[in-house]
Amino acid sequence: MELYQLVSFVVIADEGNMTRAAELLNTSQPAVSAQIRALEDELEIRLFRRTHKGMELTPEGERLKARADTILQDVDAFRNEAEQLRGTEHGTIVLGVNTDAHLLRLKAIYSQLAQRHPEMSLVVKETMSWDVVDALHAKTIDLGFSYTVPDDSRIATHSLGEIDLAVVAPEAWRDRIEGAGLKELATMPWVWTSDHCPMSLVLSSLFDEIGETPIKAVVVDQESAILRLVADEVGLGIMPALKAETVADSHGLFTVMTLEKKLVLHLLMLMRRAEERRVRSMIDCIEQAWQ
Repeated sequence: MELYQLVSFVVIADEGNMTRAAELLNTSQPAVSAQIRALEDELEIRLFRRTHKGMELTPEGERLKARADTILQDVDAFRNEAEQLRGTEHGTIVLGVNTDAHLLRLKAIYSQLAQRHPEMSLVVKETMSWDVVDALHAKTIDLGFSYTVPDDSRIATHSLGEIDLAVVAPEAWRDRIEGAGLKELATMPWVWTSDHCPMSLVLSSLFDEIGETPIKAVVVDQESAILRLVADEVGLGIMPALKAETVADSHGLFTVMTLEKKLVLHLLMLMRRAEERRVRSMIDCIEQAWQ
């Protein structure tokens, strides 16, 4: 029996779906299926049964899932104990970022890390809010910034602060819309964000409150795309107010209004890794930078 087989077993049990589990494990569905078959053959126990909803644990699988969870937690504790015995944190920590470095205070975070833990190195990986949970489970990041709190008991959350949002427009449109309210702005074209984007949810709720339906000229996922398209006069856009201030001159934009509703920035990590020494050290550096 190999440790990776237990990891696959637990992920499939948690997700209830072989395809989804394979994505999180960064491998193919046949490979994961083969691992489970080999584990079942070795144990001489059927762990799952297939249903129209996906993969469902058998009663025997339920009991062994609890044991597998404990084993994997013990492995994490073993690694953490080894880190403590070394006395100093070292190695690489991967941080998922959902917006630009200035807004997230990455310079201050790096300064804290370099001062407190000079033997640790930081890798920054662009990870949108809606992708953070998957990236954590897939172990492609150790921690990640997000504008949303996931409905996932396996995820620990630290709230860092509120983020103001601004409606931005091309400078060339200033005379047409400066001082306009949301009702007037609803008649203009918009560079919209996809439905799973938290900024889209905020803006949609504001238009719903006044009974207006905005004109969605184009729908994008990335803040960088919003920035380019607004600068190219495709439509109005929404972005963090601090970013809007930072890029106004270089991209020929201006802030039409700052919204009353705000986003909350959260730091997410796996619950079972929240007290891991390297992760805990990074949390402390981030929270210090956000004080």
